Amino acid sequence: MRGRMAARSVAVLLLAVLLAAGPSSAAAAWLKFVHPKLGFSFSYPSGWAIAPPIHGIEVMVIGPEPAGVSGVRLNVNVTSEALPPGVSVDAYETANESQLQLLFHGYKRLRTDRTKAGGHAALLRYFTWQRNDGVELYQMQLVTVADAQGYVVTGTTATSSAKLADDAQLLANILASFRPR
Repeated sequence: MRGRMAARSVAVLLLAVLLAAGPSSAAAAWLKFVHPKLGFSFSYPSGWAIAPPIHGIEVMVIGPEPAGVSGVRLNVNVTSEALPPGVSVDAYETANESQLQLLFHGYKRLRTDRTKAGGHAALLRYFTWQRNDGVELYQMQLVTVADAQGYVVTGTTATSSAKLADDAQLLANILASFRPR
């Protein structure tokens, strides 16, 4: 399980920060995405775009560049994987997070909060790490398990954004709208 999660975590986080396409407006209206096979859903600003399919990522939505930072786009992506019966959200989060510590330069967990996602126990962790080009990313991940399916919903911005608090609140609102099947 750790090997698959490590590869998926790397692919998800690297693709999330490398994508540089998408609209740049932040509209007040929100859209709802419902995955056609897995049934999970979340809402996102209408000015954001759904990225083309990416192997290992169920869906990614891309927003504008963070204020004052080029080469990064606000984004949220969802990964999922079938888990053995009985895996708790705590065990899933621990296995997933241990890989982040190994793979990302300067990985620093800021905090982890307990929450709910559609009535399911969930953890919301906040962390930073530094890309090879020196850009430090601020990410938050909602981790939950529902019906033997593990979900990691990742929101990304840059720590040097002139509007980091606003970016973080927007990402938190998107993650809070996530509902497993």
